Formats: sequence, C-alpha cells, structure tokens
Amino acid sequence: MLRFHYKWSDYEIKQAKHMQETFQEIMHKMGAVITWGVAGADTNYGLETPGRIIHEVGTTRMGNDPKKSVVNKYNQAHDCKNLFVVDGGPFVSQADKNPTWTILALSWRASDKILSRLSDIRL
Repeated sequence: MLRFHYKWSDYEIKQAKHMQETFQEIMHKMGAVITWGVAGADTNYGLETPGRIIHEVGTTRMGNDPKKSVVNKYNQAHDCKNLFVVDGGPFVSQADKNPTWTILALSWRASDKILSRLSDIRL
C-alpha cells in the first residue's frame, strides 16, 4: 500500500501568496472591488490541505539527474527507456489549479519523442 506524507513547502506557499497579490492588483487596476475574504497566511494563501483537491501531481519528478528525478524532459523514465509517464506525475510542483493543459503539452512532447524513435526501430 502506498502512503504519501507531504506538506506544502515555503516555495509553494510563497507562490500562492504572489498569486493572491497579483490577482488582487489586476482586479483593482480593472476597477473591481473584492467582496469576499482574501486568503492570508493563516490559510496558506488559499492552498488546500494536500490530498484534498482532485488535481494532485508529482511522485515521478521530471529532471536531468537520474539520482534526483524519475523522468527526463520528454517524460521518459531514466531507468526504463520504453516507459513514458504522460500524466501529472512529472510535475515538480503545483499549486491547486487545473494542470490539464500542461499535461496535454507534456504528453504531446513525449509523443513527438516516441515518434522520432520509430525510425530507429526496424519492423
């Protein structure tokens, strides 16, 4: 059984804070009046408890170093060259917003890599 124990890092909390401040600035410049409570430090600037949102990502970190990551920039596993992870697993960090378009873009890049390898395969 897999068990995950994690919490938001300072980087992710600072990213959420920056997002909140940027959105407020944009809204004010557009003449909007914010009428709901603004998430602050007491709520990690709106970040939900890990595991509560449905767009969880991670666990197969993307990177160049096989000792620190699972897949390369094409979502290809370092240790198993015929394995491509084309979901949200390779994300190294994520706030709580929908990752679908990034998953699609990374999957497209992985697909292009797979297609480029077909010329190496003799059928």
